[in-house]
Amino acid sequence: MSKFRSKILLCLLIPCLTFSSCDEETANDVLAIVDEILNLFMGYDMEDEDIEDQEKAEDETDAVITERYVNWEAKCPPVGNQGEYGTCVAWASAYCFKTTLNVIDGKWNDPSQASQQCSPIDLWHLLPSTGTNAKATNCDGSTFEPAFDVMINKGVATMSSVPFKYNGKSMKMNCSASGVGNSDNKLAEYRIVAYSAAYGGKAYGMTLNNIKYYLKKGPLVIGAQLGNRFMKWNSSAVLDYDDDTYNGQHAYHAITLVGYDDDKKAFRVRNSWGTEDWGDKGSIWVGYDFFIKQFCFGVWTASNTAGSLSAASLPSSSNDVKVAVVSDKKLANGKREVRYTIENKGVSAISTADYPISYIMFKAKHLAMRYVVMDKAADVVIAPNAKVELSYEYDIPADADGGKYYMLLIADPTNEIGDRNRNDNFFFVTGENGSPLNMTADRQLNIPAQIKEVRSLVSDADRNAYRNSEIEYSLQKAASKK
Repeated sequence: MSKFRSKILLCLLIPCLTFSSCDEETANDVLAIVDEILNLFMGYDMEDEDIEDQEKAEDETDAVITERYVNWEAKCPPVGNQGEYGTCVAWASAYCFKTTLNVIDGKWNDPSQASQQCSPIDLWHLLPSTGTNAKATNCDGSTFEPAFDVMINKGVATMSSVPFKYNGKSMKMNCSASGVGNSDNKLAEYRIVAYSAAYGGKAYGMTLNNIKYYLKKGPLVIGAQLGNRFMKWNSSAVLDYDDDTYNGQHAYHAITLVGYDDDKKAFRVRNSWGTEDWGDKGSIWVGYDFFIKQFCFGVWTASNTAGSLSAASLPSSSNDVKVAVVSDKKLANGKREVRYTIENKGVSAISTADYPISYIMFKAKHLAMRYVVMDKAADVVIAPNAKVELSYEYDIPADADGGKYYMLLIADPTNEIGDRNRNDNFFFVTGENGSPLNMTADRQLNIPAQIKEVRSLVSDADRNAYRNSEIEYSLQKAASKK
């Protein structure tokens, strides 16, 4: 066994599953505040694993799979070697997965070239250093969610731009360096395909058919639990069992799923431990039954094309609503009135009685402090391609003290109507130029007369583009916390 594997770090951390405090230093940056709000809702809970609230691909357990053999290795870059650093998430999701996806999509044609390989080290440097989904210090670990988020927001540089080569001995890497990114090399969206009860809840999609269905479309990124046999494996045979006493830092690892073979009854897994003395030239066959029942605990997919996963993997729906805040002002009776629009962008009439509308006040710098001031709309039937303007009177909550706030209007937070496009189901309200709203001495908010939605405040739309996974999670968690 090579030297680095005897020291291999915990490179896929099961998150600490507690709400982390928000970074107060970034509170004046509205984009950071929006990210913090979404990240707050996307935090993990130790007692009640929230992975079930990530946006999921449709469970294709009942799909008819006719292909007996699938293998994407010919489109993969050469097996890499992460060395002594716990950067396996970046190697699996950027170097192997994203590179292969680019080749499959025709964007690249020679993954043996550094100029056509995604740099795992650039992705690692781009991962957040603080916050709920922060990477560990000293290159000691990360999780999949922020890795996919980075590739959606900033893209990832090529290996020729940000190189990393394992030299067979102890290395030094600047783990706190700043990433480069690449706006021409971004992902568009991602989904969780399956996960096991190891997360503490009910398993989802962890069936042979479901995983094979998505593997037919391209490689998948997986989280695995490693035992001693895996650590020492140096064979082209099928690994069909392992011990169940996982050894501390070896317990969790990120790798790429690149194929399956019904004759072997096994999945093909590509690692980042080099080619010399592990597996079958750096890859391994893992038996179906062992893979499903013990080895794998999470499976993710992603796409370079926006909407492709939604169209292919999620239940189709003709319903689609869009909301916007028109005004929010003080009334003579001392209450406030929020006026908002609901637009039916679907093909069928929809009653607002079929889904809730929530208006939530968040305190800046203390985003866990939130007040739901409205949780339902008037009962109105909206025809296709029609828009209605509604109003609601509310009081500033008695326990809300002075300070700075943000407002968020949410339509159908629990997706009762199976909304086709969740991106326009919410609307952030801020002060002038995206600054927080100030609560005055008489407990009023200085909401501008002409409200601008947060996404219209910046020219760099990509920095402020809300992603389906963030939206779905934030809406559901906001509803559950009311």
